[in-house]
Amino acid sequence: MQRCEPGGKQRSCNSRAANVLEMVRVYNCHPFAAQLIVPVQHEPDTFCCGRDTLFVVSAGCKIEAFNITESGCQPICTCVTLGKVRKITFSGIGDYLATIEEKSKVLSLRVYLNWRGYQARGKSRVGIRMVGHVLQAPFKGAPKDQMEIVEVPLSDPPLSVSCCPVKGDLVVGCHNKVVFFRLKEEMLDGESPVLDFERFLIVHVSLSLLEVAFCDGCLALTADLEVLVLKLDSVQQVERKSQQQTVQEEAPIDEGIDKEDNNPAEAASLSQGQDEFVLFQSPLELLGEDSRGSGVLISLEWTGMEGLTTDLRNNLYLQPILYRRFAPDLSHIYSVEETALHSLQLLPMYSTGDLESDAGSGRKEKQLLSLFCFFSLPHVGYLYAVGNMVQQLSTYSYPEKAKQAVISPQFLHVITRNNLLCYTVRCSAVAARDKDPEMDTNNKACPPFFMPVSALRMQLFIGLRAVCHSRNHLILLAKTECHVPDRQIEPKKGSPQKFKATNKMPSVTSEPGWNLYCLQMVPTVLLCREMVDYSKRYKACSPQSYVHLLSEAHLMLQAALLDPDLCNQTDSEELVPAFKENCAQLGDCYSQFEMDDFHLALPYYKMSGLSLNDLISRRLLWENEPQKFGKGFMYYLKHSIYEDIEEPLNEETANQVLHVFKLAEPTQIPHALCSPCMRNVCLRTAWDHLERLSAISPSPLVMLTKATVALRLEDLQKYQMAMERYTETRLVCGFVAEPNLLRHHGFVATELSCELKRTQPGLLVAVFVALLESNKIDLKEAELFFKALCAKGDEANEEETPQLLVDFWEAMLIVCTQEVMVQVLLMKLVSVYIQRTARKQQPDKRPLKTVEELINSCGHFGRIFSWIHTINAAGSHSQDTLGDLQKLQSILCGSSIDVKSVLPLLHQLPEDEAPGLSIHVLCSVRLGECERVTDQLLDRCPEAVLPFANCEMQQEKQSLWWKKLLPELCKRTKGAGRENGILVSSLKETLAMVATALQPVDFLSILPDDGVASFFLPHLLECSRKNSIT
Repeated sequence: MQRCEPGGKQRSCNSRAANVLEMVRVYNCHPFAAQLIVPVQHEPDTFCCGRDTLFVVSAGCKIEAFNITESGCQPICTCVTLGKVRKITFSGIGDYLATIEEKSKVLSLRVYLNWRGYQARGKSRVGIRMVGHVLQAPFKGAPKDQMEIVEVPLSDPPLSVSCCPVKGDLVVGCHNKVVFFRLKEEMLDGESPVLDFERFLIVHVSLSLLEVAFCDGCLALTADLEVLVLKLDSVQQVERKSQQQTVQEEAPIDEGIDKEDNNPAEAASLSQGQDEFVLFQSPLELLGEDSRGSGVLISLEWTGMEGLTTDLRNNLYLQPILYRRFAPDLSHIYSVEETALHSLQLLPMYSTGDLESDAGSGRKEKQLLSLFCFFSLPHVGYLYAVGNMVQQLSTYSYPEKAKQAVISPQFLHVITRNNLLCYTVRCSAVAARDKDPEMDTNNKACPPFFMPVSALRMQLFIGLRAVCHSRNHLILLAKTECHVPDRQIEPKKGSPQKFKATNKMPSVTSEPGWNLYCLQMVPTVLLCREMVDYSKRYKACSPQSYVHLLSEAHLMLQAALLDPDLCNQTDSEELVPAFKENCAQLGDCYSQFEMDDFHLALPYYKMSGLSLNDLISRRLLWENEPQKFGKGFMYYLKHSIYEDIEEPLNEETANQVLHVFKLAEPTQIPHALCSPCMRNVCLRTAWDHLERLSAISPSPLVMLTKATVALRLEDLQKYQMAMERYTETRLVCGFVAEPNLLRHHGFVATELSCELKRTQPGLLVAVFVALLESNKIDLKEAELFFKALCAKGDEANEEETPQLLVDFWEAMLIVCTQEVMVQVLLMKLVSVYIQRTARKQQPDKRPLKTVEELINSCGHFGRIFSWIHTINAAGSHSQDTLGDLQKLQSILCGSSIDVKSVLPLLHQLPEDEAPGLSIHVLCSVRLGECERVTDQLLDRCPEAVLPFANCEMQQEKQSLWWKKLLPELCKRTKGAGRENGILVSSLKETLAMVATALQPVDFLSILPDDGVASFFLPHLLECSRKNSIT
């Protein structure tokens, strides 16, 4: 028994099996089209298959190769092995055979290369060499015309062998270790490449191995009642050190086993217990990271070249991803040996159709898409996904004891003593999701991988012994003992005593009869048609079974599309239409029947390739009853009309859509009429439908839709009546419920939008503000719409921002609370205001809000400073351009905008003009540069200096009056006399202000030494008087 480390997450196999849906459906569909006999001369011992090749071992040492075709098995060649073949396998990559042979009671591993050239020209030349010893110069031509036998020496007898179908590597299983050989090519003096193998890794495991399987870095192992799957992963340096520390902490494999065997007390205890009891460990399943708690000891021994070893050590390690332990099934038989696991397989599915032919030594690697692991007990089989995810997919319960099972992308074939069983698999469901990220969305769908599996027709054969799968053929070996009655060979279930008596009967010595059958699989399209025809009997009485069979057909077609082998056997011109027709049938199921997953009608109908007109015609073949249009079809119809279809439907189809909504969901008629694809609908019919709907269920949306139809009918009176039915606030709610009232395809304006632009622009702006606030559109979409709506077709005006868009930005700024959006809107407005002010450009229409209205309603617009009005008064502006300038000044007077982001735009406004001066000095004030502003104003607009000082030079900045302003005024008035009255009056007011703020001594100290005493003396006396009073 293996130890179980603490901390491992254990799951009961019984509880796990309960989570997997039981197989309950058995269908009478036949997967085989023809049954042929393989022309073998002697009784087969064992056999294996390649892609289109069959290898049969007979008479112990004779291998016959056949090419499997539609007409039968055609002999290729016959070769003789060195020993009696116990096991044989074939690798399409490298085109070689690997055998486990017995000679003088010694098991050996041999590889046969260039077997196709054997007896090709009447020759029987054979070359034998050891692995790693390639033929040298004297035998340059040998690999072309003779078969090579490569001896692979092993320290332990080989028990099983497996070839990687992706890279051609060879894996050999011994008693408690697995040996890896890498397939490589070597060139000999420019001749054809010669294949050889290099041993690079030995994996020691604390299991008594029965079977091994290997595929692209995934290693699967089975013991009597245990399964372990390991993944060869690359790791970073830190992870590698952690792995090495974990391995070092564990005891060596051999030492652990010896210690366990050499403990006398424990051995005596076990011996005493075995006298009366047989102990088994409880069932256990561990997936993913939890598999490390399985208790199975693993250690790696790197071999081969030093450079290769170092590279592998630094990048690879084996990580357990699946562990399963079973208890023996004693409900059918007594012999524990007959409860062991068998039929271990790793099934790959590829993401490319580039397959190499089995002939030749082409080694182009295929890209693995998905990987699956199958193993079986005598009465139950298990299928797991071990690729991108590790999860159990299916459980297969056999009606009788299974001898062997083989799995393919479409079927699981199981042989019992007298029956061939066929089950469906879920590999294509997983592979389709691995390949296409759009799967399980509104665009694509696939039946779930946890859907219950199905059993197809059972085929009777007598004495089945072995089975092998080769692309679209199944090879069966049947042997019968002529003198042994059937009733004595197979005991009835529940009769263990009879089973024991039967086992004690003497062996039969008569000559057995045998046959090697080649069963040709029915082409996928024909089998799916048969399944569809068979499913129709369930359509009325059992809709779930009907959908299940259609789903089975879908997965078979999906597998044929994914698997190049299956796709090649069927004309693609038939396969693709069959897949689309199946999608349409599944769409009909989810449309018609009341099912929880009715929404799947949408992706299946999309995958069918049928147009909306075709699908509606299929539905209108039924009676015109509302219940005939189920939730699934209505879900598809609404999604198609509202979101998918861009081109307008023809009048007939549009009227049919309207008719469907009238029968099934009348409240959706306004939404349908607003869709751009319904442009060609009969307007009179649409008006009649809306009239009936408004009488039953009036709403703003219905009235707005009526207004739209009235506009298209050019009936302005009806339009006015519809628009006046509700207040603007209620109308905004109607527009939010259906944005397509105003725009199509994102930015194309409707007739209603154009009319609102002309008559009610404020309502139009309010609607788009509400749409943006309710996340029905984003800012960029709204901007594109307004630009398209206001476009004049003049290239010169393309860069101009329409006033309606500016009104929208201003309205958004009033309601917006997100700081990021506020800054974006402010910068857009500032940019437009600066551009218009610099170009003296008038807006294309009157703005909806004045600067005063914005100041009163929006906190981001500040009250304009009084000294700014002084600057504005000094310049000359038209009333139209003054509005944009004042809005720009109001934004800069507020506290919301980041002034630094405005600075790159100021080059458009020159400082020598009043508008530019006001913006420049506002930015400087916001940046705290009051001294610089003082100089700018004294230079360009001295009349604004004192209003500026009274506004900005307060509190902590009051000292600027006598430190900056007074000296500058004294300096600029010196020599100018009374000619500059503005500067002189500013100086007097400045002195009056400073006299009230300073002490007489301080005031006297700041007066200029060369000043006129009569000018400054009154201010000094006033300072002294106020100081004496205080």
